[in-house]
Amino acid sequence: MDQATWKAVVDELSLSPQQTRIVELILHGFGDKRIAAELEISFSTLRSHLERIYHRLEVPGSKGLILLVLRTALARKGCPQCRQN
Repeated sequence: MDQATWKAVVDELSLSPQQTRIVELILHGFGDKRIAAELEISFSTLRSHLERIYHRLEVPGSKGLILLVLRTALARKGCPQCRQN
């Protein structure tokens, strides 16, 4: 995904800088323990961040989050049916 599309997705989803970094790492395939280590935060702090992200974006977990990000990016590129759940 190009930088302009990524910025538009982040803006549309209203992600904070920390949430943006967490989502980036999820998209790169990092597991929770590796994300916590990369961000130099505790595993429990990461879980709290993830729970808030999932709740606010109304997704059931990381797979739902990935799908939401991809749908949002595709919709930005002109795929109107991608906004549907």
